[in-house]
Amino acid sequence: PTVGGTNVGTATSVSFSNGVATASLSLYQVESAVVAATDGSINAAGADRLSVAVSTGSFSTFVVTISSPQQSGTGFTFGGTNTLTAKDAYGNTVTTFDASTNNVTVTSSLLGTITGLSGVNKLSGSGDFVSGVANISNLTYTGVAGIGTFTFTPATGIAATSANVTIGAGSASKFIITGTGTQTAGASQNITITAKDASGNT
Repeated sequence: PTVGGTNVGTATSVSFSNGVATASLSLYQVESAVVAATDGSINAAGADRLSVAVSTGSFSTFVVTISSPQQSGTGFTFGGTNTLTAKDAYGNTVTTFDASTNNVTVTSSLLGTITGLSGVNKLSGSGDFVSGVANISNLTYTGVAGIGTFTFTPATGIAATSANVTIGAGSASKFIITGTGTQTAGASQNITITAKDASGNT
């Protein structure tokens, strides 16, 4: 918080005229604040102090939390915390954020598709966020395994990107057999059998 551009708790100069001084008060954290003043000998105390209920500012961006590792082709259900939290410009949770009026599109730096959300690859339902927090454990990435990030872009506001997430291969769904396409009768060759998931990851 600041008064007249100076951090609260730090001495600042204000000018009194006919016993009255005015200053600009800025508060940034959602809380019930009590503002007092002193010049070292005169104090504002008790009921003379100002009580201020600080509310959340307008939506600005998100905080993304995705546990790692995850698996291609399944929801983000490997445990840990997988959430998307709406924040104002000062880091307060915007408990009224509604994805039905501000859709959130999800993309990945890896080559694959996003599904599993209320709008397939986006959060678009009025119930997606509860008190400003969305559980994104149903988010499903299907594609190339590797290390990548996930970006959440609101229709209005600032996009947010996750930390690196390791995506492993999904469950095996087929075998790939490789070897030589020609062979002499009675001779032998070595063949390789490789288990792959639906996206071709080993």
